[in-house]
Amino acid sequence: MGDTSIRVSDEAKDRLDLHKREGESYEDVIMRLTEHDEWIGFGALSDTDRETRTGMNRIREELRSGATERLEELE
Repeated sequence: MGDTSIRVSDEAKDRLDLHKREGESYEDVIMRLTEHDEWIGFGALSDTDRETRTGMNRIREELRSGATERLEELE
């Protein structure tokens, strides 16, 4: 795989700098921000691995499902 240079405005670079973590390259930032994972870069879960986030999604869905079932029982 080769390298390609891209030009970005100063504003775009400043925005990348806001998301850049210690030790990350700009490529790392772009790859992290463009990965399809809704937890990437979000609060306490930003540094957790995919398996942990997947488990948390499953738990969230189970809780929602349980709440829906309880509401239906009350109706």
